[in-house]
Amino acid sequence: MNDVWTTMTADALVDHLEATHHRYLWDELPRMSDLVAAAVTTDGDRHRALADVAECFTRIRAQLEPHLVKEERVLFPMVRELAASAESPSFHCGTLRNPIGVMLSEHDAVDALLAVLRRTTDDFTPPAASCHATQQCYSALATLEADTRLHVHKENDVLFPLVVRLEVERTATSSP
Repeated sequence: MNDVWTTMTADALVDHLEATHHRYLWDELPRMSDLVAAAVTTDGDRHRALADVAECFTRIRAQLEPHLVKEERVLFPMVRELAASAESPSFHCGTLRNPIGVMLSEHDAVDALLAVLRRTTDDFTPPAASCHATQQCYSALATLEADTRLHVHKENDVLFPLVVRLEVERTATSSP
């Protein structure tokens, strides 16, 4: 596998994250809501766990959408500003470690919900004799989990450490 994103600059990586993972979520979350609703409508009487699946997905979506907005409107513009500067810019939040800490906490919350979703869906295995809508729903939820885990890995393990190092370097450059 060619993980070119592991060698990207901070600004290129945030562009990649937005174009790849954020775009995926903005496009797919509404469609998944429809799939979950269809599964509950068609198979909910026979498969009671679908109500729990729907509730868990609703919580995941409620966590992810505001999180994406915070990254796109607050953190990522600051990362781009830092990457474009020779010295450390002055941010309203102080150091970028502050919003990164918030993002890490939110990533942990989504991770916990994804674990619940995986258990609730029996590892994304549709119930026996489920309809096509339920099968599509489970497939979409498995893809959501895989994409979100990769997305979070790129941020937690590549972007955030890169940004912290860059901020330290820029601060050292701007110190007398």
